[in-house]
Amino acid sequence: MNHFHAKAEWIDGAWRALVRYSHKADYRPVMSGETPAGFASRDKALIAAYQAQEKHLNGTIRGFGDKVCAARAEAERLFRPGRKPVVVERARARPL
Repeated sequence: MNHFHAKAEWIDGAWRALVRYSHKADYRPVMSGETPAGFASRDKALIAAYQAQEKHLNGTIRGFGDKVCAARAEAERLFRPGRKPVVVERARARPL
């Protein structure tokens, strides 16, 4: 069961946003400080759950962001608009 899921449940008199991450087996509530956040409606709880899931996917999982940014900066350096292209030497293939 390697997938993400977000849901809203009525717990202790309020709607709670719950998120399940692929590396954790159980649902965890969306927190507001030290306590689980309570919402007035199911829709608001679902929105908060999906936002927490999206924040995790775009932040925590994309831990290789430095490499992506470095590769993009290198590509932009090679293909600068309005300037003459930078000549890149390629390594020769070794004979087999």
